[in-house]
Amino acid sequence: MTNEIETDIKTQNRQRFFALCGIIAPILFLLVVIVASLIRPGYSQTFNFISDLGVGPYAVIQNINFIIFGLLSMGFALGLRATLPAPHGRALKAGIWFVIIFSLGILFAGFFPEDYLSQVPHNLVSALAFVSIIAAQLLIWRGLKNADSAVWGNYRKYSLISGLLTFLLLILLRVAISTGSDYQGAAQRAFLAVPWIWIEITALKLYSLIKGQVE
Repeated sequence: MTNEIETDIKTQNRQRFFALCGIIAPILFLLVVIVASLIRPGYSQTFNFISDLGVGPYAVIQNINFIIFGLLSMGFALGLRATLPAPHGRALKAGIWFVIIFSLGILFAGFFPEDYLSQVPHNLVSALAFVSIIAAQLLIWRGLKNADSAVWGNYRKYSLISGLLTFLLLILLRVAISTGSDYQGAAQRAFLAVPWIWIEITALKLYSLIKGQVE
């Protein structure tokens, strides 16, 4: 019995750690972007992309930021796998895998900044991350269809709305880029804000469920 209790405590501590990874990731990323942009001469929040901070003066700050965010998001994905109901269901399992792919895309964006090989690798891994996080939100919405509505009902609706809004904002971002809009940086930030908030809210949801198990 003692061994079982110790195992349960270790499992809960591990799940809590993974949830904290998701809670910390968006906040830390945002704070570092703010600092990096403030110390970059001539940087425009409305025109420049976040990835522009990964080249030029102090580029190492943003590139490390991408890598850390990717690693924390990977931990968040493990938290999803451990805490979501019926994690081996097809839709939920696929959703978790897309979070992992998103994490890898963000991580490699730090290893491949915009000035590496004419920006091609950076654009590829970034596009992969963007598409993956949209798919993850929609698949998790689908996978929670038969879950306890008292626990997951509102969250499930939120994941659907967040996924659809992220997709819409991605289209608007592509339009801003293709037209050379002076507000393409603002469009990117609006697009990224939605899935970043989804990660934060999902991680808080996981943490609250784990805390409830302990109590």
